[in-house]
Amino acid sequence: MSMRPRLAAGAISLLIYLVIFLLSSLPARSLPAHIPDIIPHFLEYAALAFFFIQSYPRPGRGPVLAAAFLVLAVLGLLDEWHQLSTPGRVFSLLDLLWDMLGALAGMAFFRFLYHRS
Repeated sequence: MSMRPRLAAGAISLLIYLVIFLLSSLPARSLPAHIPDIIPHFLEYAALAFFFIQSYPRPGRGPVLAAAFLVLAVLGLLDEWHQLSTPGRVFSLLDLLWDMLGALAGMAFFRFLYHRS
């Protein structure tokens, strides 16, 4: 993959993580109560992973996928830790699990498309 698409994917990843950070900064009372927690966590990290993996050279290779997953896990931990300073929010290992399952799904979807082309 050439440099321009990798930079664009990196910029989109940064934007997605910024949105995740901003959403994590909202007090619990500001969040819609009728949406199960799994949905936003899963979708946010699926989208983040899908674009983040594309910022790497040779994004479809196993070691790159493993490295990207490790970075995404750290970002998920940072996101959960950040919520400790937000009123009504807590650090949740279950939320982190949904983040990581979403990241795996996003990377799997990218890998499916990558090997298909």
